[in-house]
Amino acid sequence: MLNEATGDSKISQAVIRGLPSVEVKADPSERRQSPRYSFTGTFEATEPNSGTRIHGRTADLSEGGCYADTMSPLPAGTVVKARISKESRSFESMATVVYAVAGMGMGLRFESADPQQAVSLRRWLAELRGEFLEDKEAENEEPRVSAVAPSNSVLNELIGELMRKGVLDHSMGREMLQRLG
Repeated sequence: MLNEATGDSKISQAVIRGLPSVEVKADPSERRQSPRYSFTGTFEATEPNSGTRIHGRTADLSEGGCYADTMSPLPAGTVVKARISKESRSFESMATVVYAVAGMGMGLRFESADPQQAVSLRRWLAELRGEFLEDKEAENEEPRVSAVAPSNSVLNELIGELMRKGVLDHSMGREMLQRLG
């Protein structure tokens, strides 16, 4: 169904036929810079001027932001204090709502986080990648991830996936990753 010459699918051509041609340019400021990972955590956003609080849960997470499922998203451009919690860890950062879909949720870009807060985010992301981040390494500006022998890479990936899906407790998963390293 893909037109190899243009890269267009026949479905999109059929939907577009008969409509006026409009050139759509991508806004470079809305292009994601970091890989996203499925991540479910408790989400709370507070708009500092009005004190409005929005509650929901995250659907994905990256170094640069997250998507929050919430029935009452704030409008794009709103600056909020975002807090994400999971198990015994939390992460707080100022964030900007990049886009919002009424009744569905909103995408946020993290703007500034205290370095101590960033430790939780780095740990979560390392775990989501199937890596283990040492406590002392997590405090450094440039974290180093413990290497896993190539023969253990499949096990490392499997443990990370089980942790992401909630099948394996994070503390037990971290312990297993340590033993693999």
